[in-house]
Amino acid sequence: MSLYLTAILPPGPLDEQIREIREEISIQFKVYKALKPPVHITLFRPVQADDAFESRLIRLLSPVALLHDPFEQHLENFDSFNNHTLYIRAVKNPSLLALQKDIASVYNKNKIDPKEVKGSTGFSPHVTVAYRDLTPEVFAALWNDYKNRKFKRTFKVEKFSLLKHDGNQWNILEEFPLQKPLQGVLF
Repeated sequence: MSLYLTAILPPGPLDEQIREIREEISIQFKVYKALKPPVHITLFRPVQADDAFESRLIRLLSPVALLHDPFEQHLENFDSFNNHTLYIRAVKNPSLLALQKDIASVYNKNKIDPKEVKGSTGFSPHVTVAYRDLTPEVFAALWNDYKNRKFKRTFKVEKFSLLKHDGNQWNILEEFPLQKPLQGVLF
């Protein structure tokens, strides 16, 4: 069994800027868990599946890319989940919501890792910068530092990725370029 994650990975320069924020937080607040995963917007929670299922999962996700055009994604300011996660908010837009819905549909219709998820199951797009090893006291200090900080970036989403965990880190297994065919074109 392996762990798989479907996500949007921001391009290199933006990825680096967000990694720097994570590193700044880890140094200042002595929290390190957010340094491990890649900078990403989760499109569907991590799922466990048999390695033999991997090629089928790729085949199931591939057609989703043909339903969507590339789109602009805005990241704006910091927010939090209760007192345990600090993140950069990914602004909801129709293209992002449609992509996430189509990917979730693949997982749900095919009953891929249908475990029950506790808590909110609504889609809250975000890029995590601190989580898991935050105590309530550290979170309060961190939130006080970041709640009014401004962060505003935009990037073009041209693909989504399927990542696989190797026991130590997430690695890109497959990338799915967004390439909706032109409608009504006669050849």
